[in-house]
Amino acid sequence: FEQEEEAVRSLKKQIAKLFEESLKVTVPEESVDPVVEPCQNTRFGDYQCNNAMGLWSKIKGNNGPFTGPRPIGQAIMDNLPASEMVDSCSVAGPGFVNVVLSQQWIAKRIQRMLLDGIETWAPKLQVKRVVVDFSSPNIAKEMHVGHLRSTIIGDTLARMLEYTNAEVLRVNHVGDWGTQ
Repeated sequence: FEQEEEAVRSLKKQIAKLFEESLKVTVPEESVDPVVEPCQNTRFGDYQCNNAMGLWSKIKGNNGPFTGPRPIGQAIMDNLPASEMVDSCSVAGPGFVNVVLSQQWIAKRIQRMLLDGIETWAPKLQVKRVVVDFSSPNIAKEMHVGHLRSTIIGDTLARMLEYTNAEVLRVNHVGDWGTQ
């Protein structure tokens, strides 16, 4: 399973892969894609699987082993494959399965990123060349701190795109010329 995790760069996709395995075991007769989202309230966990209510509406008339969405959520949690990235799980409300990520796993990943370099974990984009046009001060007027804002945002976007191995063309637009 570790090799598959390396192939999938997105943390959300890695969590979804675990829930995909769990759903295959929980409801083998149904073809269900995992619905995984970051938890809106972080005291419940880091990510949550929201499949239980949708599954219940699909299978409630089938005389199966489930009596509602919460037991489905419990079964999804119980069938979740063991993974070092998951610290704990819980079922909340009508079957939401909350996942708390392991602090040790996160620390290992960060350490590996620092040792191996950003190329090993930066997301890969479909585009190869990107133009970032930023700044736009009007040189006919007085410069002020507001001009720095767009420059900093543009430079930040350009750096993030460079991390994805895209060729970034930085264009610094100077605004209209007016009469000086």
